[in-house]
Amino acid sequence: GAGRKTSLRPGLSAPDLDHPRSLPTGTMNEDQVQKQIEQMVKFIRQEAVEKAREIHVKAEEEFNIEKLRMVEAEKARIRAEYERKEKDIEVTKRISQSNHVRAARLNILSERQVQLNNLKEDAQKRLTRLVQSDKYASLLESLIVEGLIRLEGTKVSIRAVSGQATTAKNVLPSAVAKYKTWAEKKGAAFVKEIDITINDVAIKGSCGGVILATAGDKIVLDNTLETRLTLAMEVRLPETRRVLFG
Repeated sequence: GAGRKTSLRPGLSAPDLDHPRSLPTGTMNEDQVQKQIEQMVKFIRQEAVEKAREIHVKAEEEFNIEKLRMVEAEKARIRAEYERKEKDIEVTKRISQSNHVRAARLNILSERQVQLNNLKEDAQKRLTRLVQSDKYASLLESLIVEGLIRLEGTKVSIRAVSGQATTAKNVLPSAVAKYKTWAEKKGAAFVKEIDITINDVAIKGSCGGVILATAGDKIVLDNTLETRLTLAMEVRLPETRRVLFG
C-alpha cells in the first residue's frame, strides 16, 4: 500500500523493487517465501564469498610484502656476513703475508749476519798470521805511536799481549821518539816530561796490539787488534754491506 514501508538489509540491493511483479499483492504462499529466502541466502553467500576473497587477497598481499621484507632483510644479513667474512679473510691474508715478509727479512738479515761474522772471523785469522810475520813489529810500533798521540799524556804505561813484551820493548824507543817529534811540532810544553814504560801485566785473550793507560790508569785506551777490527767493522759496515749484498 502507499503507507507501507519496505525495509532492506544494509548492503543489499533490491532489484525486484524496480519491477511491480516483485511486490507482494497479498499474503505470499510457501513457495514464494522459500524463493525469497533462497534469494536472500544466495545474496548473503555471494557477499560472504566476495568478502572472503577480498580478505584473502589482502592477506596474500600482506604476506607477500612481509615475505619480501624478510627476504630483503635476510639478503642484507647475508651480504653483511659475507662482507665481514671477506674482510676477515683479507685481514688474515695480509697478516699472513706480513708474517711471511717479516720471516723472509729475518732470514735474510740472519744470513747476512752470518756472512759478516764469517768475514770478521776470516779477518781475525789474517791478523793472527800477520802477528806471526816479520811485519808485526812495525805494526806494533805504529799502534803505540797512535795510542800515545791520542792520549797526549806525559806518563803512559803500555801493556803488551802475552808473549809479546819483548817485541814491545824493542819498538818502544822508536815509538817514543816519533811521539816526541809529534809533540815538538805541536809546540807541546810537556815534551821533556814524557815518560813511557812497559807494564809487566800482560793482555790475555788477544792476538796483538797494546793497551795504554795514563793519569794513574784513570784514562785507558784499548788499541788491541781485536778492538781495532771491531771498530773497523762498525765504521765500514755500510760499505761492507754494499760490497757483499749489493
